[in-house]
Amino acid sequence: MDLVAIHTHLEARRHAASLPVRLYALADALLLASSRDAPALVRSPANVALFDGTADAALADAGPWLIDVDGTSETLRDALQHQAAGSNGISWLISAYDITSLGREMQQRLDARLPNGNTVLLRFYDARAMASIESMLTFSQRLSFFHPTFDWFTQINSQLTRIHPHA
Repeated sequence: MDLVAIHTHLEARRHAASLPVRLYALADALLLASSRDAPALVRSPANVALFDGTADAALADAGPWLIDVDGTSETLRDALQHQAAGSNGISWLISAYDITSLGREMQQRLDARLPNGNTVLLRFYDARAMASIESMLTFSQRLSFFHPTFDWFTQINSQLTRIHPHA
């Protein structure tokens, strides 16, 4: 398994966009750690822990991470590919946002308010849950949720699925 399928979409987006665009992975650190030869995630200019600076900061090392695929290590890219080939999957985002700005946008989406007023963690970073989450959003909620990305894919068992925009 390699990144050919997602890079095909990335190159098409780069050709169509007037802005530079980047490929990011959204990964659950606990799930990624279970992958073969997965390195420990380390904060860097290419790897951002989304729980940092939130009420869940103590869990940041085990929580969701945003990873700049081209800016991170080959070892981590290999682990992401392995995760995408398995049943846990990976979410791929194509965006013109830099990693810091996109990370802030993703942090703002971590909590969702239920109709009864309770707040819950929205596990959009779990590729297995993303299609279900997307299907529950209204049109205006989808526009708001996905606006920092050009494209959002999940890849589970090597099957690449476009979540946004709809094909």
